This record gives sequence, structure tokens and C-alpha cells, in this order.
Amino acid sequence: MLLLLSVVSRPALAQGPLKSTVYASGLSVPVAFVQDPGDRTVQLVVEQSGRIKAIKNGVVQTTPFLDLSSVVSYGGEQGLLGLALAPDYASTRRFYVNFTNTSGNTVVARFKRSVSNALIADPASRFDLHWGGAGGPAFITQPYSNHNGGHLAFGPDGYLYVGLGDGGSGDDPGNRSQTPSEWLGKMLRIDVSVADGDATGYRVPADNPFVSSGPSGTKPEIWSFGLRNPWRYTFDDPTRGGTGALIIGDVGQASYEEVDYEPANRGGRNYGWRYREGAHDHVTSLPPAYLLSRTRFTSTTARLVRP
Repeated sequence: MLLLLSVVSRPALAQGPLKSTVYASGLSVPVAFVQDPGDRTVQLVVEQSGRIKAIKNGVVQTTPFLDLSSVVSYGGEQGLLGLALAPDYASTRRFYVNFTNTSGNTVVARFKRSVSNALIADPASRFDLHWGGAGGPAFITQPYSNHNGGHLAFGPDGYLYVGLGDGGSGDDPGNRSQTPSEWLGKMLRIDVSVADGDATGYRVPADNPFVSSGPSGTKPEIWSFGLRNPWRYTFDDPTRGGTGALIIGDVGQASYEEVDYEPANRGGRNYGWRYREGAHDHVTSLPPAYLLSRTRFTSTTARLVRP
């Protein structure tokens, strides 16, 4: 597969045509492209089948950066789905991956880049985060094969955001996205700046919205409720003049796609699934866990429409 980059050819303040150019080729099912923050010539490409490939000066390296194909369940919506480099990647060499294991469950694992070669990871450094604290499971159970979410991103606050789908099937049959005690259908926010020997692999930030309030039984790692399948999300980067807002692309059921806009540091929202699809009533047989937040944009086409 070719990796195409779109660039804008335009004079200042004038919109011009988009052009594409081949940057790298020879990739298989790429689902994420991550820039090495310390070396502009190096990028990492996540292949859904279980490998991460390094690109150096536009050339895909022969040796994979990391090969997890033997421990990844790949097919349909499953596979190696996300990669995030720690904010202090240059010094700690830490990075995080999200994949479905051979049982189909979600694993978020920490690795380190090799000491001697920046284009290769150290597979022996793997540590799977333990959910709910030391002794908790090193995976999040997925009842179906679809709606795994899978993206990982560090926010401007330095915390890791983990987007989880509702667990799959259609119409969220277990109402997991509105169930406080479920990880699924949520955005999680965790502090992974812990020692290598930490038994959990993360701490819960003290200012997470449900640490001391919210619906009874809510897991403190939860940042927001009501997501169906947050396949990708990003932050409006303050270092480039952005506001720090979180923008979530949440895949719709059949009629409406959804983009959720969350101002910086405004966790605790409920984006409405399955009670709502986009800004529209959907399955209303059970009430939402708590007050729904206003969805900023919904769409039945590629055009975004304010509700």
C-alpha cells in the first residue's frame, strides 16, 4: 500500500487545490501514522495486522519497529489499532499501543524504544496496564468483535486518553456506554508517568471528573460517557496556537456520524450514545446515566451540520 500525503499548494490567505504525493510505499493495512517528536525524518506506521513499521527519510525500514502479530487478533475491526509516544519519549523511550489480543479483548501495553537503535523497539520491555489497580485484569473484556475504539493520544495535560467503543454488536445491547461500572463506551484519562516497577502502570489523575462525584459506581479512570466507537480523536494543540480542545470522531450506527467538540479541561460530559445517535433520539427505553451534553456536530454526509 502507498502512503499518500496531501499538501496544499496556495498563496498566503488564498485557498488552492490539494495535491497528493507518495511519501512511502510497501505498507499493509496502515491505520495510524505517528511522527517521532525528536527526529523529523522518522515516522512510525501502525499496521492493523500487528506490526509497526519505521520510516526514515521516506524509506520503510526492512526490520519492523515492533512485531506483535503473534499476539494480536486481526480481522474486521480487530487488530493493532493505536500508538502514542509518551511526551517524554526522547528520554524515557516509552510508547503505548492498543490492540485486541488473541481472545479479542483490548490490551493497552507500554513498551520502550531500543537504547541503541531509535528505529527498533525493545519487545522485552512490554508491560500491560492493569485496569482498576494492582491485581486487576491486564485487558478490558470485549463482548463482540467490533467497536473496539483503539486510538490512543496524549493530551496537552500530559495524560493518556484511551477511547473505548461500546463493545460491539448494534445499538449497544448491553447499554454499556451508559453504565457507570463499565469501561466500554467511554473515554478514559490516566496518568502513565509512573515508575517502571509500578504494578498497575498508571495512576488516576486527582482531577478526573468522577473521582469523588457522579453516578454511583463510576470508575474513576472515566473522563466521559456515551461513546459508540471513538475510532479517532485529537487535540487542538496549544503549542501551535490551539485551545487544547478535544475533538472526537465517533462512528454512528446507521443514520448519523458524530464529531464531539470538548473545550479544554471539560471532562465529565455524556455524549449520549445509545440514547442518542448524533443529536437525534435513538434507543430511549432506558434513561441516560446522567444529563446529556450537547453534541456539536452531526452529519449524514461528509458535511458537518450544527444541530
